Amino acid sequence: MLIKALIVGVLMSSLPPSLQSDLEKLQALQDQLNSVRVRKQQFESELKEVERAISEIEKVPTDGKVYKIVGSFLVLVTKDQALQELKDRRELLELHIKTLSRQESMLMKQIEDLRNQINEALAKLQGGTGAVKGGG
Repeated sequence: MLIKALIVGVLMSSLPPSLQSDLEKLQALQDQLNSVRVRKQQFESELKEVERAISEIEKVPTDGKVYKIVGSFLVLVTKDQALQELKDRRELLELHIKTLSRQESMLMKQIEDLRNQINEALAKLQGGTGAVKGGG
């Protein structure tokens, strides 16, 4: 791993400053994209939990008991209160997921555009054989 870092360092130092800057921007955008994807995945996971909870609470008879956790206590709530809280949470999670999906698409487009720009610059430097690849 250290050897790879040294090689990358040597290669980077031989590139023009504008291209080095573009490669750093590309790395930052990829890091941002990974962060957005992780947060989106966390919200999607929580959304599945909320949907399972809604499904289970809907099976409870109208006069059945429903408890929610508040701190380290279980508190009795009505079925309707529990469902409303969960539906509100579901709505908020769906909004977060939609926002993160838009950010994800925007970042993927920026990454693609920057990759193309870098590839063109590398092609000019190497006489037409440069290409930047990677996850995105």
